[in-house]
Amino acid sequence: MKITAKQYAQSLYDSIVGKSEEEASAVLRSFVAVLGRDRVLNREKEIIAAFTEIWNSENGELAASISSAHELVENSRVVITDYLKNRTGAKKVVLAESVDANLLGGFILKYESKVLDGSLKTNLEDLKASMKK
Repeated sequence: MKITAKQYAQSLYDSIVGKSEEEASAVLRSFVAVLGRDRVLNREKEIIAAFTEIWNSENGELAASISSAHELVENSRVVITDYLKNRTGAKKVVLAESVDANLLGGFILKYESKVLDGSLKTNLEDLKASMKK
């Protein structure tokens, strides 16, 4: 039976939660040895992503990314993080920001498995498509 990345990640989380830094380091070394033994070291990115999701969920953190046409002002960051906290129940939001001039205006917000596309580019494309009908 094939072990999924999420199962590996969950077992790592369960093994290190509540451990000291030294104990967690020992567990991590053993975990990497198991991955090598199972010949799945090439799935490290998938396992790390699953572990991060589990860690964030268990600790009330939410990782999100936002691409906007222009750099966000502080007030916008506060509004976005408050929205995400209210929407997801997260205690803390870690927001990765990027500027994408191709958006023309607006933003694209990604969190969990959701995408909120409020970009001017997408709105214009939608309008163009609806006008062709």
